[in-house]
Amino acid sequence: MEQANSCAEILIVEDDDINYLVLEKILSQSYRITRCTSGLQCMQYCQSKQPDIILMDVEMPEMDGLDTCKLLKHSDLTKDIPIIFVTSHHRDEEQTLCWQAGGCDFVVKPVNALTLMHRVKAQVQLLHQHRQLKKMAFIDGLTQIYNRHYLTSELDKCLSYAKRNGTAFSLIMADIDWFKKYNDFYGHVKGDECLKRVAQLIKSNHHRGADAVVRYGGEEFVCIMPQVDINGLTTLARGLKQSLQDARLPHEGSKFGFVTLSIGGIYSNCVRQASGQKWLEAADEQLYLSKNNGRNEISIKELPCDE
Repeated sequence: MEQANSCAEILIVEDDDINYLVLEKILSQSYRITRCTSGLQCMQYCQSKQPDIILMDVEMPEMDGLDTCKLLKHSDLTKDIPIIFVTSHHRDEEQTLCWQAGGCDFVVKPVNALTLMHRVKAQVQLLHQHRQLKKMAFIDGLTQIYNRHYLTSELDKCLSYAKRNGTAFSLIMADIDWFKKYNDFYGHVKGDECLKRVAQLIKSNHHRGADAVVRYGGEEFVCIMPQVDINGLTTLARGLKQSLQDARLPHEGSKFGFVTLSIGGIYSNCVRQASGQKWLEAADEQLYLSKNNGRNEISIKELPCDE
């Protein structure tokens, strides 16, 4: 757990310099510390970066900690971030307001160092456990890559980030050609082995940590590629096609004699459409074109900025 602790980022939202320095001194030996001095600055920061835990002062000018917490809990990007309040009041009414706003815990000023450390550590451990369970829920049991649940959960978030920051985005949908014939000829055990091999070949074609490879359906795969433009998309699609050709996995039911992929790609340099379903539909159309063109083909289209 110590390793998880050292990687965790704690965002301290505190307008008072002295109070911040007290909190920073207690926590900085075990965690990465970032500071915001107001609720508004915290909201802006969390739109581009999501800290692991937020330590929020209740009393701040303009927008207090309670209102900031409520706004964070209404955003898909930030609703799951644990928020620990720092309050000057011992009254039950004040603490009730912290719970109602969406806080997961609170500490009272003057802050006891041992209490703060234990409460932050408890939230970090819960967060680590939650992420491990979430990871297990998002992994396809056969291929050990992401599953459709992951795509449903994460694609809209990735597109919203690209739209908000004006960055490029690309998506590939790929399908194993004549896979039913493969299963009919070799049997389903060999079919499963083929799926695992193809999944690993696709995954090895994506070296960036930001990319995600998903098993979308039986023999269908989706690759999410943030900050990838037409040049990167074309390179990755061609590399994927070449990887399958180099592997030469036998396929007696294919006119090529080995396992191939039909590939549909979609990209935008200025994301306006943040609906993952729309992107998947557009990629599926390109995949359909690749199949109609004889399979083992690549079809790529730009999603216009005004769609």
